[in-house]
Amino acid sequence: MAQSKPRGVRFGVRTPFPKLGLRERAMLVHRLGYDGIELGHEWVNQPVAAIQEQLAGTGAAVSAIVGSIQLLDTDPKMRAEGVELDRRRLRMAKDLGADCVIEVPVFGANKFQDISPVMTAREVEEKLLVAGLKQLAPDVERTGVTLLLEPCNHKETHFMNRQSQAAEIIDAVGAPGLRTLSDFYHMQLEETDIGETLGRYGKYTAYVHLADGAARTEPGSLPFDYRPGFRALKKWGYAGWLTVESGATDDPEHALARALPYLQRQWSEA
Repeated sequence: MAQSKPRGVRFGVRTPFPKLGLRERAMLVHRLGYDGIELGHEWVNQPVAAIQEQLAGTGAAVSAIVGSIQLLDTDPKMRAEGVELDRRRLRMAKDLGADCVIEVPVFGANKFQDISPVMTAREVEEKLLVAGLKQLAPDVERTGVTLLLEPCNHKETHFMNRQSQAAEIIDAVGAPGLRTLSDFYHMQLEETDIGETLGRYGKYTAYVHLADGAARTEPGSLPFDYRPGFRALKKWGYAGWLTVESGATDDPEHALARALPYLQRQWSEA
């Protein structure tokens, strides 16, 4: 029996977009040559059937959807609701054929109390996050959908800024199906050397976001070289999504049209 050929990387879009509905966005993505679209909060509060109807026949796959983003709320009730919402999002992702659910543990400043010497505020957050993720581990395994932790820059969150911090949480949970979203925009701001960082922690990476520079413009708009990071990911055998999440230096459609061949070339040359 012939073995199927391993799937290579696929190229997707989270932003930028013209002001279009979901179906029109998916059709645009496909027409420009991308493989799929990532769905944020503006879409995933709809019923699965409604999303499926809008995407039917567009040729665009769903790469990932966002999770609850409330696993580190200070209110226990809200944290519990976050876990339940993530359970629903994992099932939704499976129904939509999406590979991943994206979870940023918390945005903004720390709101937990430091109770040193018993426990620092950060230790409280780490233990709560590990506990929440362990609750979700059976759902991750059941659905076969990867749950991603996304480190963001220090202007957006105090808690998880670097790839190493996501890796530590993943190791602490110790369950399959929990991986890292490696966002090149955030890494440009937080990591000393993206290639070196992914050379060390790229084994945790299951999804990638891409944008150029601190202004977060479309790939190829600046002389930013993705190849060192891509090269490190290739050494780990990366075969996931490379997804544009950026602004646009001009018209979003033209920006996306330019970004795809640039990224394809950068990946090929890495």
